Amino acid sequence: MSTKIGVMDSGAGGLTILKSIQKNLPNIELIYFADQAHAPYGAKSDAFIVDRLLVVADFFKSQGCCVMVVACNTATVAGIQTLRAKTDLPIVGVEPAVKPACRRSSRKRVSVLATEGTSKSLRLNELIETWRFDTEVQVLASKCLASLIDEMPSALSVAEQEVVRVSTIVKEHQSDALVLACTHYPLIKNMFEVALPGVEIVEPSEGVTAQVRRILLSQGHALSDDFLDDANVAIFTNGAVGFQKSLSYWSQDIEAKNICFVDI
Repeated sequence: MSTKIGVMDSGAGGLTILKSIQKNLPNIELIYFADQAHAPYGAKSDAFIVDRLLVVADFFKSQGCCVMVVACNTATVAGIQTLRAKTDLPIVGVEPAVKPACRRSSRKRVSVLATEGTSKSLRLNELIETWRFDTEVQVLASKCLASLIDEMPSALSVAEQEVVRVSTIVKEHQSDALVLACTHYPLIKNMFEVALPGVEIVEPSEGVTAQVRRILLSQGHALSDDFLDDANVAIFTNGAVGFQKSLSYWSQDIEAKNICFVDI
């Protein structure tokens, strides 16, 4: 029996984390769930997000998963501690990569782009205060970018306008690193790279993958670089047809089974 990991997000953003896990742990079976019926999470209360995390954890357990990855910055900040207290699944969260960005910044000027919820969170402020040292950190919030990414490709032109708006502010701050503090944003990392030449775009997928590896090894799972014989990703969503089209768009480069609807 293969080892299964559950990866969840409110939409397509967590696919950036899933792709990293699939690339580095190719003999692991992956279950992806997009909670698109309740997206976006950025404007939801902490209590609501905790309730959704518990529902998804139960779903992953029913699928035989041995680890759950909360591939959403907002959900990690809002509910991961409560989730860990209420489920026996090992939980891996996603936090903004403030530490590596501040350490690598030669200008000592870093920008962080987040959803409204994450931008106002105590946890983001704690990370910045812990790791900034002598770096000046600018926090930017986008009300719409995560939702626009979930509406791709139809929302491409509007998303490009938002990237230009954000990039202009980053340039004014003279940052040499931009932390993408929402897992949706790395899906359009190339847009930021074009708009911000010379600025390092920092995202958390490598760190999350490393933590998943550590947990699996501690559980005694055998890891190898061999790929499974069949497609090792199953994608589920509770979203409407329009959301499912977006999920299909962003998962084109993933060897996955069909996207399935699940009513949870």
